[in-house]
Amino acid sequence: MPFKVRRRKRESAVPTDSMSDIAFLLIIFFILTTSIRKLTGFKTDLPTADKSVASQKTPTVQLNGGQVRWDDKVISFAELKQKLGDLKLGSKPKGERVVLLDSGPDVAYQNYFEVMAMITSANGVVGILEEEKK
Repeated sequence: MPFKVRRRKRESAVPTDSMSDIAFLLIIFFILTTSIRKLTGFKTDLPTADKSVASQKTPTVQLNGGQVRWDDKVISFAELKQKLGDLKLGSKPKGERVVLLDSGPDVAYQNYFEVMAMITSANGVVGILEEEKK
């Protein structure tokens, strides 16, 4: 008598037992490798002015090399911050809060940025002096 061969039906499911472990490890990996940084900077309006338009009453900051000049006197960054605070720009209307910034080509970006930040933090509006193109 011939025997019938019984074949079991195999389940064709993908084993998902370890998927939760893999997902958990990936989540931990992304949390540990992600760096969260707070962007620093400041927001400012940048009007421009010509040297011929600049009035004598408008305070002017000149940057040349490593020197900072306030109305043609060489001062330090700390003195500049003090002078900007003494102007009390926050109580003035927007048109009178302009501080002109004149910069030479050899000024380090860090110095330029620091002066702009000082003017803005003193509630001033930065007016950038440009040379006329010939």
